[in-house]
Amino acid sequence: MIQSLLRSMELLEVLKEKNRNFSIAELAEAMELPPSTVHRILQTFCEKKYVIRDDRSHTYRLGPALIPLGKAAARGIRLQDAAHGILAQLAKQTKEDAYLVIPVGNKGLVIEKVDGPSHLKVVEEFGYEMYMHCGAIRKVLLAWQTPAFIDEYFKNIILHDQAFPHVRPDDLREELKKIRQDGYAITHGEYVTDALGIGAPVFNSDGELAGSIGIIAPEIRVDTPELLDTQKDLVQFYASSLSADLGYEKHDVFQ
Repeated sequence: MIQSLLRSMELLEVLKEKNRNFSIAELAEAMELPPSTVHRILQTFCEKKYVIRDDRSHTYRLGPALIPLGKAAARGIRLQDAAHGILAQLAKQTKEDAYLVIPVGNKGLVIEKVDGPSHLKVVEEFGYEMYMHCGAIRKVLLAWQTPAFIDEYFKNIILHDQAFPHVRPDDLREELKKIRQDGYAITHGEYVTDALGIGAPVFNSDGELAGSIGIIAPEIRVDTPELLDTQKDLVQFYASSLSADLGYEKHDVFQ
């Protein structure tokens, strides 16, 4: 019974990999199983509409009954719970403190943090709020807001004395465009002298911005372009991993 269940789950994983239909022969080859075994599993899934069969081409693809299951699973995932293991891996590999930040009004709020092993730190704790244009992890949040939100943000925050750090509006708009194009943000000493920030966006199953993750470190520890690239790639990788865990598919997000 357990072996049959494992084979059934493996079949769904194969069907999930590519957005196309599969023949029984292709599925049997991918799973290294006899076609008769694959056919029996497919019949059961087709009865429940977890898989549907194209009678013209005699091929199979994932069915509509999986959609509400996926949505229900995505709704049941608590962002902090999903993020903790990801942040732990990010902190372990970068050797820096890793953060999860979400947008709250015009600010970015730290809702999860995992400490890296180094003793020299840039201190930013759970529950800490700052404006979205402050630092890489928060700038990512601002970059993926709607144009209307960004216009209001500039009107209410950037063009007033309360903005910290003070920035040139045109420069910030160009920077936000570049962040969207690159898929990440890097900042140097914006609100802590000699501190480096790297952030990347996290999306949910509806393709909406769920938050951002990233690292903050003393610049002295990221002292070569090669190491900066490595740290940036790790932040992007784990942001993408968290997005995938939340059910996000890349084509979902608005451009």
